[in-house]
Formats: sequence, C-alpha cells, structure tokens
Amino acid sequence: MDLANTPFFSLLRARLDQLSERQRLISENIANASTPGYRPRDVDTSGFERMLASASGGGGLTMSKTQAAHMSPGGGSARAEIVTRDDSETTIDGNAVVLEEQMARAAETRMAFETGIALYQKGLELMRLAARAPGR
Repeated sequence: MDLANTPFFSLLRARLDQLSERQRLISENIANASTPGYRPRDVDTSGFERMLASASGGGGLTMSKTQAAHMSPGGGSARAEIVTRDDSETTIDGNAVVLEEQMARAAETRMAFETGIALYQKGLELMRLAARAPGR
C-alpha cells in the first residue's frame, strides 16, 4: 500500500505544497518592499477549498452544506493560483507592500504549515499503530 496516494496524505501534501508556495510569495513581497511599482502577490485563498472539492470528486472526501450561511464547495484544480493583491497602503512610487501585513501573513502561513506537519505525523503514527501486530 502506497501511503502517499491515500486521500488523507495526498490532500495534506497538496496543502503543504500550497503553504510552501505562499511562503515563497511572501518572501518575494518582503524582498521587493522598496521596489517602485511592485504589487504584492499571494496564493488565492480559495485554493484549498478547490483542493477539497477536487478530492471529493474522486470519492475521497465529501462535503455538504448544512446551513444556508455555509460556503458552497466549488470546483477547480488542486493547483494553487497566484493573485496580485495590494496591501492596505500604496506609497507614492506605487509600491503596495506593507511589511507588517506581510509579516502577519508569514506567521499565519507558518502556523498552518506546522498544523499540517502535525497532522501528517499523527496520520503516520495511526498507520504504524494499525500495522502493528496485535498484543505489541
């Protein structure tokens, strides 16, 4: 059995890849904080919802809308899309990077990545437990 192809681990791997891409974009934004005309880029926030929707189409996860206020799962690819998203301020030279906002996004991404790694480790522990012989 290839654990990497199970729905749980493949979805987690896709999420970690998306978070890695987001962290790369945040570092580019910070590096270009003083570049005239630079507009910050980020990963489309609906990307993970698209990954969940595409996973449910393959019979892995199923999502349901239990209340009218819930977001409907949309279709799409598991690939993260990059969008240009200006921060709250734009300087006179046209640069729209706000370092404080980028640092907050970096911290948020780090916490989400650490959560994903913890889930991955727990999943591996559960697989090891299931594979162990009874009474051990």
